[in-house]
Amino acid sequence: MVENSRLTELYNLSRVISSTLEPQEVLNLIIDAAVKITKATTGSLMLIDRDSGILNIEVARGFPPRVVSDTKLKIGEGITGWVAKQGKPVLVPDVTRDKRYIKIDKDVKSELAVPLILEDEVIGVVNVDSTRASAFTQEDMELIFTLASQSAKIIQNAKLYETLKWRVEELSALFDIGKVITETLNLEKVLETIVEKASHLMNTKVSSLMLLNSGGDELVIKAVHGGGMDYNTLKPNLKVDESLIGQVVRTKKPLMILDVRKEKGYRHLDLAKKVGLCSLLSVPMMVKERIIGVINTYTAAQHRFTSEEIQLLSSLADQSAIAIENARLYEQMIGLEERIRETEKLGVLGEMAIEVAHEIRNPLTIVKMLFHSLSIPDKKDATIIENELDRMNRIVTQFLNYARGEKPEQQKMDINQVLENTLLLVEHRLSQQRMKLKKTLLPLPSISCYPEKTAQLFLNLFLNAIDAMEDGGELEVSSEAIGGFIQVKIKDSGSGIPESIKERIFQPFVTTKAKGLGLGLAIVHRVVEEHRGKIEVDSTPDIGATFTVSLPIEVVQ
Repeated sequence: MVENSRLTELYNLSRVISSTLEPQEVLNLIIDAAVKITKATTGSLMLIDRDSGILNIEVARGFPPRVVSDTKLKIGEGITGWVAKQGKPVLVPDVTRDKRYIKIDKDVKSELAVPLILEDEVIGVVNVDSTRASAFTQEDMELIFTLASQSAKIIQNAKLYETLKWRVEELSALFDIGKVITETLNLEKVLETIVEKASHLMNTKVSSLMLLNSGGDELVIKAVHGGGMDYNTLKPNLKVDESLIGQVVRTKKPLMILDVRKEKGYRHLDLAKKVGLCSLLSVPMMVKERIIGVINTYTAAQHRFTSEEIQLLSSLADQSAIAIENARLYEQMIGLEERIRETEKLGVLGEMAIEVAHEIRNPLTIVKMLFHSLSIPDKKDATIIENELDRMNRIVTQFLNYARGEKPEQQKMDINQVLENTLLLVEHRLSQQRMKLKKTLLPLPSISCYPEKTAQLFLNLFLNAIDAMEDGGELEVSSEAIGGFIQVKIKDSGSGIPESIKERIFQPFVTTKAKGLGLGLAIVHRVVEEHRGKIEVDSTPDIGATFTVSLPIEVVQ
């Protein structure tokens, strides 16, 4: 029978424990009460980690810190593990005579352990130990059992309170983060803010943000927070099909690794060890079911991310993906405006060029007239001068024909002659950039076409080929009639077309040139379609590209 004074003491202790909802404070009060009421030498309160099935010491009294951190028991292991498994209290007068006992403290002689039971489920164990044999009585066991029964509900309430409090803080943090990353349309600033907030929100050592490249086959680090200069400057790209983090892209699901240093498939193990990375959580960034990248966050010590933490980082990733897309669209809009302004400027320059061509042509005509009235003794020199004057006149004439803004009309044309005339306009650039020109123009039937537009088509292809051969090379131009079509091939020995844009090469504003507008090939495609023809491209990186234009021989309607 429990004495009234001890029941009163237990009641008072229970009131104190119930007065707080802070989980850690609740646990400390419980173990203090258990040690005090039983006059124990040491005590501990262990809770069960359901994911691992391990009992961890949450609070302890009288044990060295090393013992507290190192002691982990499986359910069923030791006296404490047995109580957790059976859900029954145990009073051990002499631990040396109990085979279940695991020696943690050599001075302990007796032990009392009772389960913490909540809704018929064991959630932990309260232990008290003594350096005296038979230190605990049946009355002590009843008191601690009563204390444990009351405490289990208090622990649950405290954890619910902590969860709700954490949820409020989480939502508040997400709101603040969302506000910050949507207030700016500077993409670089958005990326830096995301990784900084991710580390702060998840309380992790390093966070990084990786975006998919244009081809969708590589993840490229765009922003890092923490980790020092080693991590920030290395920025290793990861192949989606070959890397562990690439799994997040392939499955569109979060990935959690307990220790990347022990994971065989993890790339850059040396970097992880040097920087001190351990547990990883990686989540996808999605925009309308389309993945654009991943957010990674690393802890310095082993940590098993909870479902709540995974959801939290995923929520941040969802917000971030929208912010990134907005910033990208803004940058594209600014770029488009700049290109429009550049196009307008080119239009003005084009008008000026036409005027200049007219101004050149007039004195050129006078020079030719005066030349024929001169008497030059050396006939060879006279022939050279005459030929050069004729060539200058043909170039200016061809330029003016090309630049005419009159309504186009179909004419019967020899495409070979169009090619020859158009090559005149790029002859100087070919010579200046030390390029060889190889022509194989077979006899062709005349076809009905728009002369100015056809010249524009081939001029754009010639200029495109020349731009691809910055360090010199060979331009091959060939023509032949085949299968009801006139087929013109323009081949260069340049850098080729990147696979990432090959499918979009004829779309407006798609270009690899630093100063290009990306309109040339779009114009080419449009002109070919107007002639009911077709255009194909074959390209090999670092070897070159071949554009094949096929124009129908029959009359264009």
